[in-house]
Amino acid sequence: MPDHETFLDALSAQVQGRPNHPALVFTADPTRPASDVRLSYAQLDTRARLLAQRLSRRVAAGERALLLYPPGPDFLIGFLGCLYAGVIAVPSPPPDGFRRQRERLTGIGRDAAVTAVLTSSPAAAAVREWMTESELTGCAALLVSDVEVGEPDETGPAGWTPAVIDSHTLAFLQYTSGSTHHPKGVQIDHANLLSNCRFFIAIMGITRADTVGGWLPHYHDFGLIGQLLTPLVLGVTSVSMPAVAFVKRPVAWLRLISDYGVTFSPAPNFALDLCTRRISDEQLAGLDLSGWRLIVNGSEPIRVSTLRDFTERFAPAGLRPETVGSGYGLAEATLCVTGAPSGPAATASFLSEELERGRAVRAGAEDITAGRSRDLASSGSTRESVQILIVDPRSRSVLPEGRIGEIWVGGPSVSRGYWRNPEATALAFGFSTADGEGEYLRTGDLGLLEGDELFVTGRIKELLIMGGRNLYPQDLEADVRSVHDSLARGVGAAFTVETGSSEGPQANLVVVHECRSAPELLDTTGAAVKEMLGRDHGLAASVVLVRPNTVPRTTSGKIQRALARDLFITGELSVQYETLTPSVRRRYRAPAADLARPSTTGDLDPVA
Repeated sequence: MPDHETFLDALSAQVQGRPNHPALVFTADPTRPASDVRLSYAQLDTRARLLAQRLSRRVAAGERALLLYPPGPDFLIGFLGCLYAGVIAVPSPPPDGFRRQRERLTGIGRDAAVTAVLTSSPAAAAVREWMTESELTGCAALLVSDVEVGEPDETGPAGWTPAVIDSHTLAFLQYTSGSTHHPKGVQIDHANLLSNCRFFIAIMGITRADTVGGWLPHYHDFGLIGQLLTPLVLGVTSVSMPAVAFVKRPVAWLRLISDYGVTFSPAPNFALDLCTRRISDEQLAGLDLSGWRLIVNGSEPIRVSTLRDFTERFAPAGLRPETVGSGYGLAEATLCVTGAPSGPAATASFLSEELERGRAVRAGAEDITAGRSRDLASSGSTRESVQILIVDPRSRSVLPEGRIGEIWVGGPSVSRGYWRNPEATALAFGFSTADGEGEYLRTGDLGLLEGDELFVTGRIKELLIMGGRNLYPQDLEADVRSVHDSLARGVGAAFTVETGSSEGPQANLVVVHECRSAPELLDTTGAAVKEMLGRDHGLAASVVLVRPNTVPRTTSGKIQRALARDLFITGELSVQYETLTPSVRRRYRAPAADLARPSTTGDLDPVA
């Protein structure tokens, strides 16, 4: 692959070499191809340059523009237009009707000190309303793209030249799932972006014979880089659809794969689970997934059972086991850290007790049968341009194979840090090991290496340390889902809260879980969860049952356990039923509160 200096250099090479090749296909509904919008490389580039010309009249190079586009081709035009104008793009979801999302968007706009907001006509009214409500100071313009995709081909903006940029020029700020009022913008320059695109292509084995596609939101790092930008470096086609269309009808994603010839598609674990549960036999019969080369399951913990169930469910449609792969990445490393050119993702059973002690010991058949094991899925391996270490987070000593520690990442894809946030940057970036080796990013994730395979076990901040044991919230949440059918379709958040005693502060387990049950069954369900946690894990827990879609999640589906904890402590959760341990009840509820508190605000949805 040619050694270009900036992302735009790589794009320009494809525009010159493949001007008429489809760069982007957007379909609002994969079942209705008549709604498709298609842009060739030449058309995409022309529209991006036209927008850049208009943008540069209003915004100086180096200033920030908030991109609030609804799903569609205008986002990519706006993003590339920012790159051509030298304006730092800030991709974000457009404002919706939820208070916390709008507050977070305001926090991003203020943190980035944006001077422009870019959107398109369908979202313009909502964006203007949010801007008035947020009172962003110094934001001089709302720019609505009037470069419509249906216009005749343009010859280009005469008399205008793009901004002067180099490999160190910031391309965009990727805001992570931080707090509402203190968001963190990862600074991605052209060198980071181009390096990670090349790495992604190499480690996933993407070639010009592939078509990349999916539903991941364009403002999310996986959707932006993995689904939209990486194809432009290689000169292949990206096919996109709205995330909401997938959530409403999961079969729409698989129709996209089947009908549009998509061979490579990324998706988080919950998406595979959703397809397995909600796609009917009749819908399955109309799919042809034999051309699907690789799924990259990433962005959240990968569950072995999900990989197995998805593979078995869609085998009749031609899905091959080697299609179901996995990967690991994070915004601070631009995107991709590990992966594999083909599946199936490697899996292994380890002794549960040893994992709790920070060691990975393979389980035997008797251990698996007796329930003394935990299954982990590999997130793939890495290559020379990205380095991975497993490190003791306290001593900074590099741990040997088979030991669990913090995942450290090095290489040219690692960002320079968070936007105007030296304190947060100093806590994550530029770390050397105890022997003075290297300059690494501390990911905050826990994992182990076995050979070349990376197994991610959890996050340091979410690790539950109780009685000297290391417990992973996702394991407890998975076990809760298995207790009753009314819990199986929901998500949960396991965390600890602190109470005092004569022996000092004590960590207390709380499990908040979504439940679809009639009110008269809530008591039985809550008691069953408590009994399981005591029997299988030796834990005394407070159990809180909430309505479906109540547990907070990020746009990529990650459970926001810290936010769930905050909502529990402040009493802001919309609780249907809770049964609390005495110490938690005394500390976090009014003295007169009952031990078991059923809802008085209405019924839950009955079990389907």
